[in-house]
Amino acid sequence: MKEMEHLKQIRKLGIEDFEGIEDVERMQRDMLHRLKRSSIDPDRYAGLGDCRADYCGRVNCLEACWFGSRRRRLNEIPRIHALLQGSEKPLYEVRLVRSAWVGPTKGLPHAPLGAAKATNARALDKLFIPTLVAAGMFKVSVEQLYDKYFWIYEIHEIIAGEERDRLETVLSSSRKGAAITNKLWMQEVTGLGSTISKVFRRDLQAWQDPEWAGAELERPTKLQRGEFYCWLFDLSPGARLIRYGCDQHFNKLEKKPHTFRATVRKPRPYPYHLKKYMFGARADYGEDLYDPDECPGDVFEAKRVRARKSRRDFFRSKAPGRRR
Repeated sequence: MKEMEHLKQIRKLGIEDFEGIEDVERMQRDMLHRLKRSSIDPDRYAGLGDCRADYCGRVNCLEACWFGSRRRRLNEIPRIHALLQGSEKPLYEVRLVRSAWVGPTKGLPHAPLGAAKATNARALDKLFIPTLVAAGMFKVSVEQLYDKYFWIYEIHEIIAGEERDRLETVLSSSRKGAAITNKLWMQEVTGLGSTISKVFRRDLQAWQDPEWAGAELERPTKLQRGEFYCWLFDLSPGARLIRYGCDQHFNKLEKKPHTFRATVRKPRPYPYHLKKYMFGARADYGEDLYDPDECPGDVFEAKRVRARKSRRDFFRSKAPGRRR
């Protein structure tokens, strides 16, 4: 009965393509079939074959369980919708890819999940807006370049409370990589419910360039799906979620405005005492000596240098074998 109420809320939000029970059962069967052919210990996924929409076959749910992912989506989407609907406008759907996040196949266990979240949070911190809110997912997709396949790690999120120009300034990067360049795609949200459902999808898909939205994509191979399922077993439920300006239940946080503290640094003095060691300083012309005109205010230092110079000339004149 509780699931039926959640489905009614999902339909009221304008989400028509929410996954059904048949789709989840098919994905669960495919995952179990791929795991049986992998090197993962069967004890780690014991009980997943008994999971159903209204029954959990394990004591602790896993990120890899598609029935559990569906239940979490049913709980999260209404909360995220209420959070973003009550936030300041405008709303932007953002997709962010960095060239440093691109990895080769069989390198998925080293996915930069924590680094991507930290990069996104640092970029949004530069805006200094206490009412800024962002919610999204860290997604993994497959990209084929010529005859090779790569893992594309992407931040897919919805940001509320800032204009497009400033978001592009803090999120864009000019660095380029060998496999794929940095990508930043941004579009204003028109249908909030359908956009949330698209952003918070958790299944594996082929990476689609936002500039080629209508291109036909190939389905990930069996080997790629198996590697993706194995990677999910090392994650806790909800580890791929991205939250900014809200708590773990997507309740908005009350933040205080940032205080700006101007730091005044004293200028470093010129190293006149090292002039004789500098390139091109010639003692014959006195270029290695201190000139009081270079720093008129430093009277004390000028007196010390002149006294040092007079003592040096005195001892040179008293040196044996030196003609006066």
